[in-house]
Amino acid sequence: MNDPLILDYFIATFVVEVAIVLVLFIFYRRRLKAFVEKIRGLTEKNENLKKNEFELHKEIKNAQSALEDVEIRFEKISKIIQGFSRITQKNYSEFFDDLLDLALSVVPEAKSGSISVIDGKKWKFMAIRGNGKDAEKLKLLDLKSEWMVTIPKVTVVEDISRANEKNVPKVYSDMIEKAVGGHIYRSIAIPLKLGNDFVGNCFLDALSDIKFSESSKMAMENFAVLASTFLTLKKLEILPQLSINNTLREIVNFYEMKDPATRGHSENVAYFAVKIGEKMNLSPKQIGDLYWAAIFHDIGLISIPDEIARKSSMTKAEFEIMKIHTLIGEKIIDPYDHLKEAAIVARSHHECFDGSGYPDGIKGFDIPLLSRIVSVSDLFDTLRKNSRPGISVSDVINEIKEKSGTQFDPEIVKIATQIFETVKK
Repeated sequence: MNDPLILDYFIATFVVEVAIVLVLFIFYRRRLKAFVEKIRGLTEKNENLKKNEFELHKEIKNAQSALEDVEIRFEKISKIIQGFSRITQKNYSEFFDDLLDLALSVVPEAKSGSISVIDGKKWKFMAIRGNGKDAEKLKLLDLKSEWMVTIPKVTVVEDISRANEKNVPKVYSDMIEKAVGGHIYRSIAIPLKLGNDFVGNCFLDALSDIKFSESSKMAMENFAVLASTFLTLKKLEILPQLSINNTLREIVNFYEMKDPATRGHSENVAYFAVKIGEKMNLSPKQIGDLYWAAIFHDIGLISIPDEIARKSSMTKAEFEIMKIHTLIGEKIIDPYDHLKEAAIVARSHHECFDGSGYPDGIKGFDIPLLSRIVSVSDLFDTLRKNSRPGISVSDVINEIKEKSGTQFDPEIVKIATQIFETVKK
């Protein structure tokens, strides 16, 4: 009788144990599955982190590369600006030698170069650099003006001898290569102008098969504008002050006429600035200085590439380039004693009352008075001409008032807004 009971007991025990095992199996299976899913999720997150880390490193590397490029460009442009400040002190003949040396110093790929101009019906070499022989003899060559390569903008020319073979007799091309010291693989060609008229060019030559960097090409675009400007001014040094002022005004007009949004901007800024100055009871001399300072405040923009200067939204790198126009404007105007105040304004009209401006970060009353006046006049004319449809002069004035004490001198804002309120959209 006990045997069936024992059997039933063992069976019952076995069933219970199996049930427990099944329950534990199901429980741990779920836990195991959850654990596996967790591991899988963590693995996926880890892969994403690795991917994001890779992308982050890539972005950092790109940003560092962009920053290095900006630093190189800024260094080259700064070198050009400093060089021009020295060149302006030289006489007309020395001007070309120093001009060529300056260009070569910022384009390391070029090992030789030349500057030549049109002189009546002749084409004359004014300066030449290289390791060859008889370089000075090139200045004595009887070359025709129609042989000269005319270029509208800074251009890289491949194998200039071959490019010239239809216009220039081969004997002269050979003499040029002999003078510079080797075969010219490629050149950066830079046009020189008097006003709007092409008068010559500067060639910077690579004597090995090397490409010109983007920073070198961009530096030469700035160089071309400044070289032409200073060449024009060098020709005008014997003329009265008013002739110099009018020529500088033509340079400003030439820049502004390229874009309807900037057309007449400097004249408008001068009008508002003078009105503010009169309201502040400035002296006649201060009013005169203020007028020309406002006319020339943005003259440095001629050296900024259009694709940057015309943009409404710039990258950090582009803005760093844009800021250079204040320094270039100062260097263009500073050589003329009667325009010293205008040169100061060209440099400092983007300084802010709270010290957040550029290029020097000065603040408050350390910012020159004329710069503080031009600054508020500049923004008012810019905003009223470029505002969205439906934005009134009152809206623009309110925006100016909001910047009182931060961007602008509060006392000047009070006076300026009285002037601006008389303006019709």
